[in-house]
Amino acid sequence: MNKKTWALISSSLIFASCSTGPSRPIFFPNDHYRQVGSFQAESDTTQCMAMADEYVQDPSGWAKAGKSALGGAAVGAGVGAIGGVITKGAVGRTTAAGAAIGGLLGAASALSEVNEKSATWKQFVDACLREKGYEPAGWK
Repeated sequence: MNKKTWALISSSLIFASCSTGPSRPIFFPNDHYRQVGSFQAESDTTQCMAMADEYVQDPSGWAKAGKSALGGAAVGAGVGAIGGVITKGAVGRTTAAGAAIGGLLGAASALSEVNEKSATWKQFVDACLREKGYEPAGWK
């Protein structure tokens, strides 16, 4: 594989890892929300998110990315080996190249979700906000 291909794959992987962070709840503008305002609502949201981080066992997004990379590498190695056999080429080299490309693509796709929290974590935050008087209407 040439240097341009590696550079393209590596830059794609880096770009994918630069996500904006976890999503945040959207509020229904009930009486409590209108009374306290958006600044206080954001402050309360940050507090509830910190509590969720403390109390909810949420698997690391990096661990998920690692698993996806391994799965991608395995699939890529299989495809590379088949390609080497079909073309009667260097099976070892095509297997290694397939594993490398599959691993990078698997990691890149998972890195876009590194900061995304689990449904349980979001439910915890929603419950915390409801206790404070808000009406969460979804996540963005």
